[in-house]
Amino acid sequence: MKKLCGYDLNGWWDRAARNWVVLADGEEQEVSSSIVEGGIFSVVVETGAKADGGLVGGAQASVSPHGLGAGWGAIGASEKRTRITELLSADPPLEHLTAALKGMSSSAGFGVASLDDHAESKELLQERLLNALRKAKISTPLLVWRSVLATIFAIENGVVSEGQIVGVISQAAEGITLQRLRIRRERSHGDTVLAPERKSAGRLIRSDWGYSELARRAREAVFAASSSDRKDHLTWARSQGHLALGLAVEPEVLRQSNGDWEVLHPPSSLKFDHCADLPDLRAYVDGCDILLFETLSEGDVKKAISSAVTKSVGRDIHLLNANAIADGALIAARRLSRRDPIYFDFLPQISTIVQRRDAVESFDLVDSEETLPAGEVYRSPKPARLAIQAGQDRFSIFIRKETSELPRKAEVNIGVKVDQAIPVELWVEQSPASGRAKILVHSQSLGNHFQVDWDGAIELDQKWQDLLDGFQKPAPTIPARLILACGIDAWNDSPRGDGLFTLLDRNVDRDVVDWGALADRLSARPGGKYAISSDGTIPYTVNHTSVAMLDRLVERALDEVRRGLRGGDVGTQSFRFLTWQFRRCPSEASKWLLDAWDREVRGHPIFKLGAHWKLAYQGLGRIAGSQNVELQAIHKLLRKTVDTWKWQKETAAMAFLLSRSESAPKLLTRKDVDRIASRVLIEFKENLGSTYTRFQYAPMLLVGLLRWRIVEPFALVEGQDPVADKLVRAVQKTIADLNHRERVRELAKYGRILEQVLEELRGEGSNPELLLDIYGGAGGGDSD
Repeated sequence: MKKLCGYDLNGWWDRAARNWVVLADGEEQEVSSSIVEGGIFSVVVETGAKADGGLVGGAQASVSPHGLGAGWGAIGASEKRTRITELLSADPPLEHLTAALKGMSSSAGFGVASLDDHAESKELLQERLLNALRKAKISTPLLVWRSVLATIFAIENGVVSEGQIVGVISQAAEGITLQRLRIRRERSHGDTVLAPERKSAGRLIRSDWGYSELARRAREAVFAASSSDRKDHLTWARSQGHLALGLAVEPEVLRQSNGDWEVLHPPSSLKFDHCADLPDLRAYVDGCDILLFETLSEGDVKKAISSAVTKSVGRDIHLLNANAIADGALIAARRLSRRDPIYFDFLPQISTIVQRRDAVESFDLVDSEETLPAGEVYRSPKPARLAIQAGQDRFSIFIRKETSELPRKAEVNIGVKVDQAIPVELWVEQSPASGRAKILVHSQSLGNHFQVDWDGAIELDQKWQDLLDGFQKPAPTIPARLILACGIDAWNDSPRGDGLFTLLDRNVDRDVVDWGALADRLSARPGGKYAISSDGTIPYTVNHTSVAMLDRLVERALDEVRRGLRGGDVGTQSFRFLTWQFRRCPSEASKWLLDAWDREVRGHPIFKLGAHWKLAYQGLGRIAGSQNVELQAIHKLLRKTVDTWKWQKETAAMAFLLSRSESAPKLLTRKDVDRIASRVLIEFKENLGSTYTRFQYAPMLLVGLLRWRIVEPFALVEGQDPVADKLVRAVQKTIADLNHRERVRELAKYGRILEQVLEELRGEGSNPELLLDIYGGAGGGDSD
C-alpha cells in the first residue's frame, strides 16, 4: 500500500485526508479517504515531553490545558500555546509547523498540502511548509493552491469537464479569494486525465466575511456572555471557534486565573446585521462556466456567506463541503504517486536590466506564455547577458519580481578584480508553489557560479519603469551607504579570547559586570564582521536565549549610565557597551550623548577626561537611529566653527552620520554642504607632508558628503560645481604628496581609494563599496 495524505492546514479548522486507517489491533487498512481533524482554531502546544522538542499539534493540542492561563498552574503559561493562524501569517518556526502536520498524520510516501491562492502568499512560508512536510516524514511532498485542490475535487466528483473555465471562490482570513482555472485534458500512461491550468495569482477581496473578522465577532460575543469581571480565561474558549464557523455551541466550563471555574453560556449563533456586502464581482467571474465556492464554515455562517457571495457574483454557485480541500489534496497525492498531471501553473515574471548598444532595457527571465506541470523545475530558456567591467571585483544586478511592488539591487562579489570586461549570464530556476526562485549567475571565463539572494538585496525606492528611465539619461553616481555587516565569529569563542556568547552568559547575572570585556568584543571585527551590524541587526543564527541575555545587560547598562548621570562613579565602559550595538542601542542613549555635547565645556559627570569625548562623539555617530536625532546632531556640529573641529570627534561623528544613514544626507541644506566641504578641504590640507595618522576620517567625510546627490543628483560634480572642483584639486594634491618615496605605506593605504574618490567626484564612481573600503582598508573605523 502506498500511503498517501492530503493536508488542509489553515489554522481555522485543520484537516488531513489519508488513504488508510489504523484498526483496533494496530494493523493498517487501506481506504478511499479517512478524515483526521486537527482542531478548530488549531494550536501547537509546548509540553514537557522530550520527543519533537515537546511540541504537540493537532486535535491533541486543541484539548490540552497547556497555555490556557494562570489558573492551570505552570503548564498554563501563555507562551506554551501558539495559534496556527499566527504561524501561517508570519515567519513560522519549522518545528511548530512540523508539529501541526504530525498532529494530524505523518510518515506517508506522498503528501500534498494546501496554499492560499493570492498574491500575498509568502514564498518563505512555502519553503518552510515543504521542509515541515519532510520533517513529518513525508517522502515526496508537494504544495498545491487551494483553488486547484477545490477544482481537482470537483473533477473527481464529475462536477466540471474538459475545456471549462472554472471560477473558484474561497473564504480566506481577510475576506475571499477569486481564481479562474481552465480544465485541460492531458495524456498519462496511455490514458488521459483532466487537470486545471492556473495563469495568474488569485485575487484577494478584503471584506467582513473573512475568517479573521468572524473570529473577532465570536470573541466579542463570548466576552459579552461571560459573567466574570476577568476576561483572560476566555481567550482560548472553544466556543469562539464554534461560533465563528457556525457549529453547534454548548455551555462551556472554563478555569479562571485564580483557580475558580466559570460556566459560560455563549449565544447560539452570530448576528450578521452589520456585515458589509461584498463588492460587485460579476465582472471578475464573467466567462466562467461554473463557480465553485469552498468554505470551512457550516450552518448559519455558511448559509450567510454563501448568500453574500451569490449576491455579489449575480449567479448560482456550487457549494463544496468542508472536507473538499483535504480530499482534493489526497487526490493530488494519488496523482503524484502515479506521476499523473496534477495541475499546470504559471511562474511569476522575474526581470533584470541589460545594456544594449544604445540603450538599456528590461529583460524577462520567465516565458510568460508557458505553464509548468506541478513539481517540475523551470529554467530560463534564454539567459540575460551582462558584463563585469575591467577593474571591478563585484557588480550590481537589478531585479524585478512580478509579485513585489518595488525592484531590488543585488551586489555580486566575484572575489577578484578583473583586468578586462568579463561576460556573465543570468537565469532563474523555479518550481511552482515551491518557495523562492533561484536567481543564478554564471561566468564561463571565471568558471564560477553565484546565486543572487532576493531577500538580501537592497529594495529600491522607485518603480521599475522609473529605474529604466533613469538609466536612459546618465546621472552622476551616488556612493552606496556604508553598512557594516554582522557575523557569528564575534559571538563564538576563539584562540584570542571568549566570544560574546560566553561573555553574555558570564556577565548577565554578575553583581559587577565586566562592561569593558563586553564592549571590546562588540567592537572587535573578526572576519571583517561585527557582532551586531551598523543597522543594529543580529546574525539570524543567534538563539533567543542569548538575545534575551543581551537585552538584560542593555537594561543594566542603561541603569548604570543613569546612576552615573546622577553623580555615581561608573566610568565610560557601560556607555561603550551600549554604543557598540550601533542602531540597536536604545534611543535614550542618543539623548544622553546629545546633552553631553552641550556640557563639554562646563563638565560632565561621566565624560571627565579629554579622551572620553571621542566616545561621546563617535558613539552618537554609531547609534543615531532616527531623523530627529540625526538633525539635532548635525545642527550641533555645524553650530561650531568647522576650523575648530577635531578629527576624532566632530569630523568622525559627521562622517559616520553621512556615510551610514539613509536619511542624514537628506537633512543637509546647500549651505551645510558647503561648510562640511570646507572642513574636508582643511583636513586634506593639514595632512599634506605628514604621516597621515590624522587622515582616516577625511575621505569618509568627503564620500559621505557626496551622498547628498540623493537630494540634488548633479551636486558636487567636477566641472559642474565649483566646490567639487576645489575638492578634486585637494584630492589630487594629496595623491601627489603620497607618491613621495618616504610615504610608501601611506600610499598603499590611501592611493587607490583616493583615485576612486576622484571618480566619484566626476560622477563616474566604479566601486559600489567605496565607503566600506575606506572604513576597512584605510583604517577609518570607529576607534574609541
